[in-house]
Amino acid sequence: MALPLPLPPPARPNAGVRTPLFLLGVGMALLAFIAMFAFGIIFANRGLTGRQVPVVIAAVDIQAREPITIDMVSLAQVSSSSLPPHAFLRLEDLKGYSAVVPIYKGQALTANIVASDPDQIQSSSNAYLPIPQGYVAMTLPSGELQGVAGYVTPGDYINIIATVNTSLFSPQGPHMATRTVFSNLHVIRVGPPSLSPKEGQAIGVSTSITVILSECNAQYLEWLLTNVTLKYVLLSYKDYDVQPPAPDPTCPPTAAPAVVGPAQVDARWAFTKG
Repeated sequence: MALPLPLPPPARPNAGVRTPLFLLGVGMALLAFIAMFAFGIIFANRGLTGRQVPVVIAAVDIQAREPITIDMVSLAQVSSSSLPPHAFLRLEDLKGYSAVVPIYKGQALTANIVASDPDQIQSSSNAYLPIPQGYVAMTLPSGELQGVAGYVTPGDYINIIATVNTSLFSPQGPHMATRTVFSNLHVIRVGPPSLSPKEGQAIGVSTSITVILSECNAQYLEWLLTNVTLKYVLLSYKDYDVQPPAPDPTCPPTAAPAVVGPAQVDARWAFTKG
């Protein structure tokens, strides 16, 4: 009886084919790891920053006790997680506010560094009033009808209208005349409230307002306050001229006139003409 022939040994895989497949698997695993790592970083950053929200920041350095005007602030985008507590989110919400402490350019404005109450502003800091060099501050009487029903607040700009009987200047043909005598006066303070019902600003109708002007103009305004009827008109914030007024060669900021009387007032505003 013949013995069975032995089976041939199994064929071994080709080493030349196995090596590329192994390297391909390693490469795909490495790519998958890198992709998952990148996605993890992206999702982690999103979780940390959150959605973007607007916040009011200082566009310039703002001094303590300085009224905040629309040109001093701007909007910036920050993440909701980094939004300061009690931050202002709209520019219009700062109308009538002043800085309690120095606020630096780029700093977010929050409720603890601004205030609308004059007593709080004055008691919080001993900083100087925001008076440009060469100019002075002057306080004017105000009231319900004269002071725009209490809507004039620090940072606003006003015009002053004078109504006068021309008999003050000449006995010839006396009549009533009205002129705008001062324009774009910057209001830096309002006085304590009167006993009138609260209108306009939060403290009610103010008994006085403080404005910036040259000392020369202050003397003319003092004469007008004593002798004629004055009324204030409030300008739109879009018409504000925040730059100090250009020097008037006939009434320079740093010089006071020798005397202000009817002749000088009529020569300047021509009440008796027209």
